[in-house]
Amino acid sequence: MSTATYDVLLYPSAESDLYDIKQYFEQVLKVSPTHLFQKFYDSIEYLEKNPFMYPLVKDPFLSQLGYHMITIDNFLVFYIVTGNEVQIHRFLYGKRNYLQIL
Repeated sequence: MSTATYDVLLYPSAESDLYDIKQYFEQVLKVSPTHLFQKFYDSIEYLEKNPFMYPLVKDPFLSQLGYHMITIDNFLVFYIVTGNEVQIHRFLYGKRNYLQIL
């Protein structure tokens, strides 16, 4: 059994998305995003051991680029696996047009 792990990197765009999500929850919804962020963290932790457990996106172009997608509540997490590195590109609200954003 392999114990290889992958390095998980957050792109600046993903960090910005997390900040925006936090601000929206706290300022607009007036609730803490802690529960949602814990789900994000748990999913990212799985990526360290098996980044291929989540499917490629269905869009042929993005799939060809290697984009995988995780669905967490109403949010989508997009990442690419390169060598032993997992590059998280975006955390997006599920109703946004991610094809235009990515």
